Amino acid sequence: MEKSTPIGLISGVLLILVVVFLGDGWQTFFDIPSAILVLGGTVSALLVNFDLREVIVVPEAVKRFFTFRPPDLAGYVEEFSDAARLARREGLLALDRRLGEIDDEFMRYGLEMAIDGIEESEIDDLLKARMNAEGRDLNFISRFFMQAGTYAPAFGMVGTLIGLIQMLQNLTDPSRIGAGMAVALITTFYGAILANLVFLPTSAKMKAQTLQTMNAREMVRTGVMAIVRGESPSMIEKRLNVFLKDAPRASMSAVDEPSLSRAA
Repeated sequence: MEKSTPIGLISGVLLILVVVFLGDGWQTFFDIPSAILVLGGTVSALLVNFDLREVIVVPEAVKRFFTFRPPDLAGYVEEFSDAARLARREGLLALDRRLGEIDDEFMRYGLEMAIDGIEESEIDDLLKARMNAEGRDLNFISRFFMQAGTYAPAFGMVGTLIGLIQMLQNLTDPSRIGAGMAVALITTFYGAILANLVFLPTSAKMKAQTLQTMNAREMVRTGVMAIVRGESPSMIEKRLNVFLKDAPRASMSAVDEPSLSRAA
């Protein structure tokens, strides 16, 4: 399970709450209409920006985000090495009895096509097409939260403007100007917190997870194609070990289209 995200969220919220309660007038920081405006406005803008069929997959994507586990690249090297030895010793059809032991669905998909005797170029094209489709889906979720991080502060400013307009209409009582100004700024406060503690960091981490996933998919594609070509187990290990060295860079890089960077 992804542990650093909930730890970061909880610690960030606690830090803000401590600072709020240590000051005066902490009640001012809790305003339901302001929260409704920022959250509701952000959701409304996202519905305008994205198709409803795309938005409905977000809850499931968030669940995958919190349960994400980095791919076991070293495990892939071992699995492909064993599969290559078996294929060399008994032929590709012998891999059929090993498919049930393979947990990675993408790897099973590639090896099934190899066992079925599909042409090498066709296997490669189908694997790349599936990688591109998965990469687009994963990249959409990252863009979704990036946009949410853009809209939340904007609706915070909208709420502030509404509050200022309402305050300026009631200048007959100067003693209430300070309190009115404080309430007007609450929406900006909410928007900044949501953007910088929730939406933008989530988008960045989802992008890193996507890069790790696509790096693993490219590794599997390379292994499947090597087995189809009948390469030796030692050569396959050398090819796949390159991805172990690339893994740290893949998790730290930030690109807009992670699926195309590997699969093209």
